Amino acid sequence: MTPPVSVDVVIVGGGPVGMLLAAELALQDVEVLLLETRTEVDERPRAGTVHARSLSHLARRGYIPSCEPEQIPQVAGTVQRTGFQFAGVSGLTLSAPAEEPAPIAGIGQATLEAAFELRAREHGADIRRGVSARSVVCSGINGNRRVQVQFSSSSDATKSIGTVTAQYCVGADGARSLVATAGTFPSVEVPATMNAIAGLARAGFGGPPAGWNPTANGWTMHNPNPIGRGRVIGMDFRGPAADRSVPTESEYLDTMTAVLGETPDLTSISHLTRFSDYGRYRSAMRNGRLLLIGDAAHVHYPLGGQGLNTGMQDSFTLGWRLAKVVQGKMADNTLDDWSRRRAAVAAVVVGNTVLQSRMMNPAMTDLRDAMQAMLTVPSIHDGFAEMISGQFQPGFVTDLAVTDHDSGKTTSLARLLQSGRSVELRVAEDAPRLGEDDSDRMSMTGSIAPAPPWRSAHITPDGYLAHFVC
Repeated sequence: MTPPVSVDVVIVGGGPVGMLLAAELALQDVEVLLLETRTEVDERPRAGTVHARSLSHLARRGYIPSCEPEQIPQVAGTVQRTGFQFAGVSGLTLSAPAEEPAPIAGIGQATLEAAFELRAREHGADIRRGVSARSVVCSGINGNRRVQVQFSSSSDATKSIGTVTAQYCVGADGARSLVATAGTFPSVEVPATMNAIAGLARAGFGGPPAGWNPTANGWTMHNPNPIGRGRVIGMDFRGPAADRSVPTESEYLDTMTAVLGETPDLTSISHLTRFSDYGRYRSAMRNGRLLLIGDAAHVHYPLGGQGLNTGMQDSFTLGWRLAKVVQGKMADNTLDDWSRRRAAVAAVVVGNTVLQSRMMNPAMTDLRDAMQAMLTVPSIHDGFAEMISGQFQPGFVTDLAVTDHDSGKTTSLARLLQSGRSVELRVAEDAPRLGEDDSDRMSMTGSIAPAPPWRSAHITPDGYLAHFVC
C-alpha cells in the first residue's frame, strides 16, 4: 500500500471533462491528483462535435488556433454559418462571430482527452491511470474539513493501494458517480422512453443509409468510412431497454434489424455502447467539499455532442474559481454561485434533448411537424441554435484586438487569456481601474478593436465579463 497522499483537489474520473479540469487547476498552480480506471484513452466512438462556445474556450487556452489579431478588426461584425440537424432533421443553422474559431468542428472525444491529459501532465498534475476510487468520505482531520478517497488497482478491487486526502473532491466519474453517492445532490429526472446502441462497423451494400434515417420504429445514424469502419447507431423507440448492461453483437444486430425492418449488412462490429433518452441534472452541483461535473452532474439523450460540450464548459468555468477558493483568494460561496449557474445551463440542455427525443419518436410526428414549422420563425430558430451551440449563456466576450500603448504591439484577448489569468483592459490611461490591485490579473491599456462599449473591463479567465465601466 502506497503512503497516504495529501493534495488540494482530487478528481475522480479522467475522461475529457476530468482531464480538462486537471489541466485547468494545474495551470493555476493547484496540487491536483486524478484517478482514472482506464489505463489508456477511451477510443470508443463517442461525441465528436464541438460547438461554438466550447471552441472559443479551447482557443483561449491554445488548444486550437484563435483568430490572428490583425484580422479581428477586418472580420468584426460578420458571422460564420453552418447547417446542422435538430432531432435528426436538417434545417438548423448554427453561427458564430467571425472573430471566433467556428460555429462547429469535428474533434473526437479521444483526441480531446489525450490533449487535456498531456497539458495536465505538463503543468504538474498527478494523473494516475489504472486505479479506481473505492470510497469517498468527508470528515474532520486535525480540525479541518477534508475529503478522503481510498483507491485500488482497477484490476483488483479487493486490495486497497492508496488513500488521498484533499480540500475538495470533484466527481467527473460519469452517470453512476461514486462521488455523487458520498454527498447530497438533488436531481431532476426524465424517464427513458427508447433504447439505442452505437458501435463501429463496416457497412456493405446492404448497410444502413448514410446520415440520419427515420424508420417505422425509430432512427438509424450512419457516418460512413470509405476506408474502414464507421459509426453506426440504431435508435429503437419501441421502449427502453430492460437493463443497462454492455450490449452484445447479437443484440446490436437485433436492434438494427428491428429499427430498419431488415437485417443490415454490418461486419467487423466493435466498441458497442448503449444509451437512451433518459435525462437527469443535479439541481445542485456542489455539496460541501464535493463537486460534480460532466455526466456526473447531467446526463441526457446524446444529440449533437451537447453532453461533451456542457461538460467541458463545466471544467473551464470551475477550474479558476476552485483554484481561487483553494488559495484563499475567493470566498467559499463562489462555488455555490458556480453551481447555480451550471445547474441552470444543464436544465436547458436536458430540456432541449428531451424535446428532440419526443420529436424523433415515430408515434409523435405531429410534434415533429409543429416544431419544424416553429423553427422557420427567425427568433425561435436563433434561440434554439444558440441553445445547441452553448451561446445562450450571457456575458462571454467575443475576441478583441488589443494594441498596447507602451510597446505598440498588437495581441488578442484570446491570447492574453491563454495564461489562465484574468484580464483587465482599459482604452486609455484615464480609464478607471476596476477594484484593488490583483497580482493574478493581467492589465493592459491601449486601443481596442472593435471598439467596445466600455472604457474599462475585467474579464475572467474563462472569458466572461465580470465588471465594466462605460
